[in-house]
Amino acid sequence: MEKLIITVAPTGGEFVSKMLTPYVPSTIDEIVEEVVKCRKAGASIVHLHAKDPNTGLPHPDPNSIFPEYIERIRESEASDIIINITTGGGRPLSKEIAEMLGIEQKMTQEEYEQMIDKVMEERATFGQEMSSLNMGSINIWEDMGIQALRSQIFANPLSRIELWASYMYKNGVKPELEIYDTGHINTAKALAREGKLKEPLHVQFVMFGGLSCMSPTPETLLYCVNNLPPSWTWSVCAPGKFEMQMGALAIMIGGHVRVGMEDNIYVEKGVLAKSNAELVAKIVRIATELGREIATPDEARRILGLKPRKR
Repeated sequence: MEKLIITVAPTGGEFVSKMLTPYVPSTIDEIVEEVVKCRKAGASIVHLHAKDPNTGLPHPDPNSIFPEYIERIRESEASDIIINITTGGGRPLSKEIAEMLGIEQKMTQEEYEQMIDKVMEERATFGQEMSSLNMGSINIWEDMGIQALRSQIFANPLSRIELWASYMYKNGVKPELEIYDTGHINTAKALAREGKLKEPLHVQFVMFGGLSCMSPTPETLLYCVNNLPPSWTWSVCAPGKFEMQMGALAIMIGGHVRVGMEDNIYVEKGVLAKSNAELVAKIVRIATELGREIATPDEARRILGLKPRKR
């Protein structure tokens, strides 16, 4: 069995902010410091969203801040970590929801849709080694009692997937295929057959349940794994208490794991994690007890088929 690749998602997406936990890193210094701690704890990949430095809510202009995140991390003690930049997070919310959350947005949803491809073409050029690539459209994860969210859709049509993949390959970025529902596996297979995605591929099962994602159950994960080509690698992420449960199962059956405040802000029931490194350390302890060794970033590059790091 290959060594375990641990991804940490320390900054979180739209709804993880200082309002939920004071410990989510938001400033550039906080994010870099957190990445260093997580690297020392055992993470070999960091998955980043852009944060407003004051509130921890989504940054109104993610592309303006991602290059500095990358540059600062490359200058830090975590310089060898694999950097993975989101292409899903940071999309504008509806005006009603943005106002409710106190988020100042650079553009409306309609304006963003007209230029989203240009935004992602630019985002592929920042020097990261990986980026998320969503394999299909879904409804919103949770309505959280906000009726307006029931009108939202997380849109990822096939034409967009193909185009964004081409941006990534042009710039030497490996897509991490985000699988929110089982049918998305078929999408990935079809695009691989057509040559739009280059094998071997790496997928991540996003088992967030709710209104539209796969439920975080052993049965679902086993079904997904059994439907992947054997040459593909895979990881799993799940919310809250399921983060460690599904992570433990992935460790036992040869997969990889994502942890971090994007998915779970508690280190144990009722106890907020004061650092993402606590979550990394916890999954390392579980892996150690189960006899699975932890991959370094360079070992993760080999497993994932990334180019060796320039020293």
